[in-house]
Formats: sequence, C-alpha cells, structure tokens
Amino acid sequence: MGLTVSDVMKLPSMVGAEVIAGHAGLSNPVESISVLEYGATTAILDQLFRNNIFSGNELVVTAFANIRDDVNAQCDNIRRYHAVGSVGVIVYYVGIIMPEINQRLIDVCDELGFVLISMPPMKMDLRYSEVLTEVLFSIFREQQKERFFVSSILDRLSGLPPEQRNMSTLLHMLSEHLRASVILTDRKGKLDTAVFWPRIMADVVSDNVPDWIKKVAGSNKFSVPLEDKTGWLYRCPTLLSDSDDLQLYLLKFDELLTDDILWQASELIRLFIHIWNKNHGKFVTAELIRAIINGNQIQMNRLAEVFHIQVKDLDQMWIFLPKSEQNGYDEKLLQRCTDCLSRSSTVFLISYYEENLIAFAHGSSTASQRESVEQDLVQCMTDLKAPYEIVCCNCLDTITEVQNAYLNSTQHFDVARKVYPQKRILHMSDILFAMTCKQIIDTPAALDQYWPILAHLKKASPEIVSTVSAYLLDADSNMAKTAKLQFVHLNTIKYRLRSAQDLLGYAPSQMPDAYPLYIAVALMRILDK
Repeated sequence: MGLTVSDVMKLPSMVGAEVIAGHAGLSNPVESISVLEYGATTAILDQLFRNNIFSGNELVVTAFANIRDDVNAQCDNIRRYHAVGSVGVIVYYVGIIMPEINQRLIDVCDELGFVLISMPPMKMDLRYSEVLTEVLFSIFREQQKERFFVSSILDRLSGLPPEQRNMSTLLHMLSEHLRASVILTDRKGKLDTAVFWPRIMADVVSDNVPDWIKKVAGSNKFSVPLEDKTGWLYRCPTLLSDSDDLQLYLLKFDELLTDDILWQASELIRLFIHIWNKNHGKFVTAELIRAIINGNQIQMNRLAEVFHIQVKDLDQMWIFLPKSEQNGYDEKLLQRCTDCLSRSSTVFLISYYEENLIAFAHGSSTASQRESVEQDLVQCMTDLKAPYEIVCCNCLDTITEVQNAYLNSTQHFDVARKVYPQKRILHMSDILFAMTCKQIIDTPAALDQYWPILAHLKKASPEIVSTVSAYLLDADSNMAKTAKLQFVHLNTIKYRLRSAQDLLGYAPSQMPDAYPLYIAVALMRILDK
C-alpha cells in the first residue's frame, strides 16, 4: 500500500505529535502533503475547491491561522478536504495561534475517519518544512519500491465514496503517482479527459496537445519542447488492439517512462472501466470472453459490436491454467501474453475468466507460424517462472467448438498431463486423446482389449517400457529425440525398440502396430502401472 498515515506518525519530525481523532483513517495511504493557507468560508474558498476536485490521499498541514476562533469554518474545511480525497490534517501551534482543538472538530474528524493530528502544543520553534520534507521523501521512497502500481491505485480508489469513483479521479491518482500529465482521447484523437502535472502545465501545453497527438501517429512517443526543457508524449499500449475506443497518453518532462509503466497505465484504465466506469458505456474484455465461452449469443454480438470485433475471426484459444489455487490475478503474465499475441495477431482478446487467463486470437494461417507463437509463449513462461499450464486450441470455427474446447480442456487437463508430462503446451488433440483413454479405463470391455499388451509391458524390463513410452508419447516417434530424452546412444534406442517388437508382437515404428501400443503406454501412465 505504500506510506500510510500511521507510518507518517513514526517519522522523526512527528515525535511528540498526537492523534486526537479519526483513528479509523490511520491505515489510509498518503501520496502528497500540502498546506492549508486560506480557510475562510467565502466565495474564494468555494472557487478553490471547485477547481480542485480531487487531492488524492493528501495530508494537510495548517495552523488554522485565519479561522483560529471559527470552529464552524474549521469543521467546514475538514469536510471539504475529506470530500476531495484528503486523509488527514496536522495542526501546528495549538495554544499559540489556535487556542485549542474544539470538541466539535474532534467529533467531525471521528465521524469521517479523517485523522486529526496535533503537533506538540505551545511550541513556537516547530517548522512546517521538517514534516513536509520528510513526508515527501518517504512518499518518493515508497513509490520507488512499488514496481506494480495498478493494484494499489485501484485499492485506494475502492476506498473512496461512490461519487468519487470516476474516471476523472482515477486520472488524477495516476497523474499524481507518475508525476506526469495524463491525457485520454477517443480513437480519432479527440480529447476526452486530461489531467496535467504539475497543474500549471495546463496553461502551458493544453493548446498544443491535439497537434502533438497527431505527431505521435505511427510511433509510440514524440519529443515536445518546453522552454529550455525537453519532454516526451507517450502513447500507451492498448489491450484490445484497434477495437478499443479510448487511447491513453502520458506527458513527462525531464524523465523517461519505461514500457512497463506505459503498459500498467493502460491496464489501470482498462480495469477501472471493467469495475466501475459507466459513463463511457464500456465493457471489459472479460465480459466478451465470458459471453463467448458461455455461448450467450445476444450478449456476445452486442459486446463484439462495441469492440468492433468479428468474433468469427477469433479461431484460436489459449487457456492458461494455474497450477495452484493460490495463483490469482497475475499482472506480469497478462502483460507478457498480451505482448506475444500482439506480435502475431492483429485481432485478439485477453482477460481472466474464473481463475484462468483466456486469450482469443486470429491464429496464424500456417502450422510453422503457430509454432513460432507457441515458442514465444513458452519462453514467456520460462522468463516469468509462471506457475501455469497452457492449452492451445486451433482452428475453432464455431462458438460450440469454443465451448467444447474450453470445457474439455479444463475437465480433462490433469489426465492429459499424465500422458504428456514433457510437453510445454498441450493441444486439443492431446486433450481429446486423454478423453479417449479415460473412456477406455471407464469401460471394462474396452479396457480388456488392452490388458494383454499391458501384461506384456509389465513383464518387460523397465528400460524397454520407458523407451517405448518416450518414443511414442514424448518424442513424436523420433529415435534421435528419444535417445536424448533417455540419455543413451541412438543404437541403444534402436535395439530396445526391436526388443519391444519381439516381446509385444507390435512394431512401435510402424502403423497400425504403433496405435494400440500408443494407447497402451498412455493407459499405463494414467493408471500409474
């Protein structure tokens, strides 16, 4: 979560300070700190708050100097700051400038869970700058440690009142976190929402933003001038290719943003739209994926129209199954899989469905191209050390085929994995064969047909059984590959396969002899015999 109000209380500059009220808010995060200089409840204050719709988990430092005797104004300021997302107030010079902390002010802070902190009273040598410096440094240090900010920002947003959970608040949060301007447009580049950081930048660059956005076209960033400084306008990646109506840009001066930050910013907007935002009339990818898998034709058609996607073009499905129930939403996995698919397909959907990550894509037209994508995903899993199993289903022509593929893959994966422990990616053919084997095991009459082969295999030496199994199930009937898997010479594999033919009466390297042997060794693995 980063720095909290409770953490602030532990800073050296807060020694002697006391939490007077609002203890329920001590766990709230702190992302900025400012000074309340003008607190009189006048038209000027109203205008200031209208132009400051969200402060973003801010601590306020004040002595209530110009309203020291006006408890009503003090309470009104607390309510205003709470309404724009501030989390607490640090009061200086109690007993010097402000006579005392009134019980009504304490009651208001307790009611709102707004932390009221009193610095040591009757001390004139205290300075705002000490607390301001320490808090800002601590915020920076915590943000440097926080590599993935999507979950933490969404968590903070979820704690706000419903009226504050909107796109504008989210963009303010993102802008404050990255210390960058955040610009949201439609696909044609028309400005939707913009938040500038620092806010004075609005007057300096807002008129130039439309032209800059046009110049970004065809690239991911564009160099922009600002007096003697150089900045970069970045176009964030989209998770739905050309099907999403919104485009996110970040503008940052004097510091480069990484690809990881750009991706997370885009993912933050996408997840917010899924969870909360109704103003844009958007639906997250997960809802379309759910409609496809569940066969909800009406909803599928409606959502596909929103995304401008032809569902019939999505003929390939990837299923990422977690190896453990503890494996929840994985931002790294989603990011890397998105990158892999974006390089191979112009149309794709990717999101979580139940506990599984599901991706639909317009598959490559040739087997060699599909194999290249598989190698990329295998490398992705290796790099991430991701605890997921992968099933790839190609050439899906109808929604019924998609439904059957998903249901069969999730229900029979464990059996298929027993048959093919060496494969990094299982295909629909592997799943279907595992289902066939399971049907044989569950049907006594069918299983009886294979008992003679199983009996002969049990009498054979472990080396012959292992070689025949590896040759047929793991090595695609390739002797050289089998030798590598068995850590023996190629001639040894040839000898063992000839011995297997002598013993079993079936030639492992010839059809149709290999077919019953293939099933028999698969049954052995499933039955663990």
